[in-house]
Amino acid sequence: MRFSLRPMLAGLAFALVCCTALSAPALADKRIALVIGNSAYRNTVPLPNPRNDATDVAKALKAVGFTVVEGYDLDKRGMDDAFRRFANEADGADAALFYYGGHGFQFQGANYLMPVDAKLTGVGDVNYEMARVDDILSDLQRASGVRIVMLDACRDNPLAQQLLSKASPTRSIGISRGLARIQQTAGSVIAYSTQPGAVAADGGGRNSPFAAAFLGEVGKPGVEIGALFRRVAANVYKATNERQLPEVTFSLLGDFYFAGGAAAATTPPPVLPTPALQAPAPAPLDAAARAALEGCDKMAASPQDMDRPSGVPGVEFNRIQPRLAVEACRAALAAAPEDRRVQFQLARALDVAGSDAEARDLLTKAAAAGSVSAMSDLALMLETGEGGPADLPRAVALFDQAAAAGNISAMRNIAIEFENGTGRPRDAVQAAQWYRKAADTGDPQAMGFLAVLYLQGTGVPKNAAEARQWIDRLVETEHTQTMLRVGYVLLGQTGAVKDFATARKLFQRAAELGDGDGNVMLGNMAANGIGGPRDFGRAADFFERAAAIGNLNAKASLIPFLMAGAGGIKRDPGRAADYGLEALRGGSPVARGLLIDKASTSLTPQLRKAVEQRLAKAGLLNRAPDGSYGADTLAALQAFVLAK
Repeated sequence: MRFSLRPMLAGLAFALVCCTALSAPALADKRIALVIGNSAYRNTVPLPNPRNDATDVAKALKAVGFTVVEGYDLDKRGMDDAFRRFANEADGADAALFYYGGHGFQFQGANYLMPVDAKLTGVGDVNYEMARVDDILSDLQRASGVRIVMLDACRDNPLAQQLLSKASPTRSIGISRGLARIQQTAGSVIAYSTQPGAVAADGGGRNSPFAAAFLGEVGKPGVEIGALFRRVAANVYKATNERQLPEVTFSLLGDFYFAGGAAAATTPPPVLPTPALQAPAPAPLDAAARAALEGCDKMAASPQDMDRPSGVPGVEFNRIQPRLAVEACRAALAAAPEDRRVQFQLARALDVAGSDAEARDLLTKAAAAGSVSAMSDLALMLETGEGGPADLPRAVALFDQAAAAGNISAMRNIAIEFENGTGRPRDAVQAAQWYRKAADTGDPQAMGFLAVLYLQGTGVPKNAAEARQWIDRLVETEHTQTMLRVGYVLLGQTGAVKDFATARKLFQRAAELGDGDGNVMLGNMAANGIGGPRDFGRAADFFERAAAIGNLNAKASLIPFLMAGAGGIKRDPGRAADYGLEALRGGSPVARGLLIDKASTSLTPQLRKAVEQRLAKAGLLNRAPDGSYGADTLAALQAFVLAK
């Protein structure tokens, strides 16, 4: 529910990198797409769906603001011409997208898409008869904003075998039916209809499973692209009886929405009635009811809630213990069902527990009863589509109302909307002003955001001294997520001023407050020699400390040490596999980078076999584990994650 600076963690050698951008366009101004569907193949198996898929995808993209270059049943010349037209249109675009439906394969590690007139009589024909994915990737680089590639290729058919038999009877030239994984560039999203190296179904209806799933999601307002493609993957996996699992890789530095960004803002509907901002006098309660309310206050009261009783310190959102808080606040609500403070606090607990729809219902009731904190939290759910349909105009109006009543979170979120262009005109100066309002009240996240703006000179003059004053104030708080984010910026990874000593100070403070990622970042610095000599023993010690308190990124970061027996840690591929699978299921991007994205180069044969043994034991790998780590292993790993 809260906008947070949660680190996005990914592997760097033995290390961890956390990186979230402060801003990105929520809705692009210039959106360009190239959509190609090839069905009527002349020299191999025709496909019924790609033309339908491309037609429907083009229509859907137009509905969310894309100018679309369309191509259907294109020969080689037609595909080259479409690429050329798209390249011209994509120049300087805020968003550029390429969708392809049809036959495709990989040859010597490169991906090729098949025009309808293509023939192969020998190895030399590949580069002349086929369309190279690398060419369209180069064209996409002309866009200045987000770049999206959707490859609904590798339909399940005998194409690859035919090409192999024509091109080389020895099958030694490196052709396979699946596509190769594409090297990612910053600001891009690459969506495969199935795992790289695998084949996809054409589908029995009008559309392929991948196209049908995308069409079902793309028009939903306020759904961020990461959440959208996760839904697409889950829907395809379900629709194909778990035989096909799309893979989507991201290197975005901010959020992107197909629908529901700034252009969706219209005249706001009436805001929820707020008959009184002053909390009504509580009804007399018996001893049991008072005890229930005290328990809910202890477990889930917000430090920023204006309704919070004096003497109740409150609990930061990321420190709520969901099971205990939900239990305590349900008991309190049973004793005082109309108490807006209890409704709000139970909603906080439910949000942490993942019960978004129920949390949103309670926030709606509490906001209608005049809870300013509930207005702000409800606005965020309405903005993101969490727990129900997105409603950006209503979210903007609620943020304004809550901020006018003095709600700090609403002030910060107004700043974020100005910075991202979400529901308001993109305005860096206004964003900085609103961050300053929230920071002046003592809001840790706003302090961190404002410090980064001063470091980058965004919306305010570049001023490192001013930034460090806000950092000093931040260190006095307990908001560890913001400390981690600002610490990362000070490592110089985002173009801001490098200050390793201050970064280490922030990470140490986060670690002292019990945030395992603080120790992980210290281990990252030691392992990579950032701000001092490289020291694997010290790095391992930091990672072990964080792993001991259950930090999944730390467990994933220990995998290379356990593989190699480095840093004073005994070699143990079994423990490395256990740590890796636990962290992968828990959502650690460090684990994903090691076990999936870079498995061929980062894992020893012993560890690959240990991972496969555990997947086979779980019933997800239907062969004897041998460490080959093929496409079936990657599919099993994806299924392992989805089975969470």
